[in-house]
Amino acid sequence: MKQKTLYIAALWILLGTSCTKDLEEMNINPNQPTKVEPGPLFTALELRQAGTSVARRSNVGFGMMMVQQTATTKIDDLEGDKYLQTESAALLFNEEYGVPVVNMAMLIDMLKKDPQKINLYAAARIWKVMQMHRLTDAYGDVPYSQAGQGFLQQIYKPVYDKQSDIYGDMLNELEQATKSFDASKATFGAADIIYQGKIEQWKRLGNSLMLRLALRLIKVDPAMSKQWALKAIQGGVMQNNADICFMKHTGPQQELSNPIAFDFQKFDLIRAGDIKMGKTFMDYLKATNDPRLGVYSSLPNGNNDPVVQKGLPNGFNATTIAGTPGGGDLNTYSTFNVNTILPLTTPTFFITYAETELMLAEAAARQWTSDQAATHYRAAVEASMDQQKLYGKTIAGTEVTDYLSTGNPFPAGAGLAQQLKTINEQYWVVTFLNGWESYANWRRTGIPQLTPVNYPGNVTAGTIPRRFTFPRNEYSTNGENVRKAIAQQGPDAYTTRVWWDK
Repeated sequence: MKQKTLYIAALWILLGTSCTKDLEEMNINPNQPTKVEPGPLFTALELRQAGTSVARRSNVGFGMMMVQQTATTKIDDLEGDKYLQTESAALLFNEEYGVPVVNMAMLIDMLKKDPQKINLYAAARIWKVMQMHRLTDAYGDVPYSQAGQGFLQQIYKPVYDKQSDIYGDMLNELEQATKSFDASKATFGAADIIYQGKIEQWKRLGNSLMLRLALRLIKVDPAMSKQWALKAIQGGVMQNNADICFMKHTGPQQELSNPIAFDFQKFDLIRAGDIKMGKTFMDYLKATNDPRLGVYSSLPNGNNDPVVQKGLPNGFNATTIAGTPGGGDLNTYSTFNVNTILPLTTPTFFITYAETELMLAEAAARQWTSDQAATHYRAAVEASMDQQKLYGKTIAGTEVTDYLSTGNPFPAGAGLAQQLKTINEQYWVVTFLNGWESYANWRRTGIPQLTPVNYPGNVTAGTIPRRFTFPRNEYSTNGENVRKAIAQQGPDAYTTRVWWDK
């Protein structure tokens, strides 16, 4: 009953006055709430991080399509396939600054001055980094220091902070938060629907996020990248799959469902054939005999036999696809596996142990540590294969062994470039369905090597976009500050690189 109450209260925060009947049963006046408690507010923030419809259009339609994990023949709504300019690029910005960023500011404000709530405050600070790094990675300079302060400080036109400043603050926040946990103080407990308030797991999450952000800096500031990576490693990162940060969706309401699966069912996207597995990604899985292929994909009828899976090439419409070797029948192209990926209860992954091991492998390959990169690579692959159990599929140990020995072995005797290629191609596979992260890591590394499309009317001169663009309404509601951001960062265009990508 307690868990149900938490979910209902969180839904109220997410949806406003819906769920009124349930709120009345809880003796909460939905029209005159006197106080929002930290627990339900934090639950709502964890739930919302998985996204709503923005997950399909921004995560899948931009992030995943720009790194060619997915593809479409559509012209509108999923513009990352063809690099077309539309307002869909602004969906993530509008989604996050509409409710979650405001709620996070409220939560931080109510916790930061109470020493008895130090653990709640620390977890909230870490989750704020989870929220904000996705935004700044996508857009570059964004509102940060004044974000969400309309109610608290009457700041309705927040300044856009430089990404370099945002990253510096996020890294400091992670360091301070992970060090501030106190086992003698209260936690969020059941209100934390990811870790149930377990302090050690929150520390590992904070340090694993720190490692992710540290590696983002490898092009722009290699020394700073190494410094923060070593801090993260010394602080203690994820140790096994029990530490994975993911959302256990329950359904059937939209806010409690896997957002990608919900949209597939709501809009009947399997029948419509809007979203397909990308040929580039599919060909890579097949070439390496990857046993995850049958977990990730199936034909629209549910057949997940790897032999019959076929990826859709990027950059084609419903007419031009007919002239390709694969033909124009969209039912013959693979989509997300209808039995593992598309149920409403399918989990959403934010950062995994497998990703963390790959980052450790990169640190070792760069000789930042005395570890063996091959050891971390093996641990990452084994963890990812085991992680498929959360999709309801078990990959046999012999398949994992074959993959590591012949399908995609680590080139231990090769140079750094080849080792980084193997590590980050694996990262591309491991972060499947987290398109925001796959896209950020591709921009950081240039791996995998992708061939851009050059669809008529694209706005990038046939190059893969480097960022998302701001909402048009920002120019009227916060015009002075968005123009300052453009002046310091570069044109509000897909081709402008964010600070860490320069």
